[in-house]
Amino acid sequence: MPRDRLLTIGEFSRLSMLSIRMLRHYDERGVLAPTWVDPHSGYRHYHPDLLRTAGRVRALRDAGVGVHDLAACAPFVDTAQLRAVLLERRQAAAAEAAAVSSRLRDIDRFIDELESPVMSTPITRTVIPARQVASVRDVIPTYADEGLLWQRLGGGLAAAGAQVTPDALSVAVFHDDEYVERDADVEVQLDVLAPFTDVDGVRFVEVPAVDVAVGELHGSYDGIGAVMADLGDWVAGQGLRPAGPMFNIYVVSPMQNPDPSGWVTRVCLPVAPAQD
Repeated sequence: MPRDRLLTIGEFSRLSMLSIRMLRHYDERGVLAPTWVDPHSGYRHYHPDLLRTAGRVRALRDAGVGVHDLAACAPFVDTAQLRAVLLERRQAAAAEAAAVSSRLRDIDRFIDELESPVMSTPITRTVIPARQVASVRDVIPTYADEGLLWQRLGGGLAAAGAQVTPDALSVAVFHDDEYVERDADVEVQLDVLAPFTDVDGVRFVEVPAVDVAVGELHGSYDGIGAVMADLGDWVAGQGLRPAGPMFNIYVVSPMQNPDPSGWVTRVCLPVAPAQD
């Protein structure tokens, strides 16, 4: 290869739109090696053909692919490998976008709350009678993954031979003693007509009657925090104390109505007289 066909690192930097600092970094990390390094001066030189490779490096970098994965893709000619890396990065970017969208919704909701009159949730006290239910209980990544349990319950009812009552309550019980960011212990329940043999994690459970304070939420689950605050205030004012895991009764859920404004959720806190 004739020497005069090589580009200096400065020329290559301008044409590739990669800084000299990044070119040196990529060389050191095995991402983009120069064609020839002067053994006396240490100056790097690049064949013009490497400009197309540099373009792929730049595109991958701008897509958020880290140096470690860039090095794994070198010399950037394996289309299948590049596709796999890009698909993985796309999934990560989609998750990041969803998280940003969620934060924006939280900010907008907070702004709306600041500009709206404070409305307290009416709290009632009632006894929910004893129930016999089909149950699935497991530790799930976060509370937002509750749907995984409902899928398992719905898919396992037929195998268990369980018959759901016409007026079945759809209940999610949160068994952790405290709020957890991850690994939540959650149980979902549907009322059934008769006992059945446990199958594939779907269990028959007899749930005793429970004395509860109830706040009813109309709308998106984003409002559950406000309902829980009202529940806590009401329970303390009544001389009561929490006496068991909280649970939600989904009167109208996303499965029945895709519009969050139509959802109805009863947020239930088991209670007992406060101890002296």
